[in-house]
Amino acid sequence: MGCLSELFGMYLGNAEQKAKLAALKRGKSPEQKRVIDFFVGESSGGCGCLGKGSSGIVMDEYLKIVNDKVQALDLKNKAIAKIGLDETQISEIEPLVLCSFVYDDDVYYKFENNMVVTNQYSVTWIFFSAEQIYTYRFIFDTTSDNTWEITKDFFYSDITCFSTVREVKERIDTSISSGCLKGGKESTTKTLYYVDRFSIVAPGTDYTVSMTNSPTMERSVQAAKAMLREKKYR
Repeated sequence: MGCLSELFGMYLGNAEQKAKLAALKRGKSPEQKRVIDFFVGESSGGCGCLGKGSSGIVMDEYLKIVNDKVQALDLKNKAIAKIGLDETQISEIEPLVLCSFVYDDDVYYKFENNMVVTNQYSVTWIFFSAEQIYTYRFIFDTTSDNTWEITKDFFYSDITCFSTVREVKERIDTSISSGCLKGGKESTTKTLYYVDRFSIVAPGTDYTVSMTNSPTMERSVQAAKAMLREKKYR
């Protein structure tokens, strides 16, 4: 009876998790439902004989979904239109474009082969005019239709500095393996991942966005820092 009672309890827990998963998917598009499964379906409860959900999406496909959304949004032109200036007015140097998944506390995370992705993605365009910096940030959620559009501008004279920060973050996950009738075996996995951030620091404000670091991005950031020094100390 003990074994069957334990199995029945695990079944109820699995049913409750499945109900929560179904609630998350209510009103979502087919793609959004698959992405929800990608992040939470396989951890929806149950083990072995009860089975687990599967979205059918692998990491490469999820990255393609995100990239296709970015390309379809045409964010550079959207940013220029939102700022309301002609492109020739914001071409002191090449604009910075900073892209990254959003690593906040209220997003879904997925770890695979030293890569971490979330359900929110951010693209920031930073344009440089003769007197000001204009920023445009767009964030979208792959599990919903939620988007965020943020603009901000700074005078060079008000900026203290540009800053870059790399954080090493730790995540610890616990999972249950082996068959239901034999009892689950708990295992713990620790993952370390990097979060790179770019900040425009000015009195009373610190405008910070995540970015994916690369040699090309580092050169662009250094060019922006050099131009700021020139503008402030010429």
